[in-house]
Amino acid sequence: MQNPLATTPETEARITAKAQELWEADGKPGCGAAAYREAASELIGMESNPDAGQIPVESPVPLDANGEPIEQAWLEENLGNSGGSMDELDDKQEVPFATREEEAKALKDQG
Repeated sequence: MQNPLATTPETEARITAKAQELWEADGKPGCGAAAYREAASELIGMESNPDAGQIPVESPVPLDANGEPIEQAWLEENLGNSGGSMDELDDKQEVPFATREEEAKALKDQG
């Protein structure tokens, strides 16, 4: 199997012919056929390797029957305290203190 990225004289000839064809189909604008080389190169690449990009990739996370990702339960721990529950997280301050005095008072009150 030949390298699809390698440029051969045959490939160059096909690209040049396709660029000419695209240029003529566009009504021969003043930019010339050379302006159509990139589009022609992509089209020739697609023609020569039509199955490129069709290899299925397995999902890095498990999927349920509907194809939706199944997230691990421990991910919920990172969401923080949603409130409404009376557990040890309700008493903790989640933002930094405005001053050192507030921090020292809070630490003294805790201990």
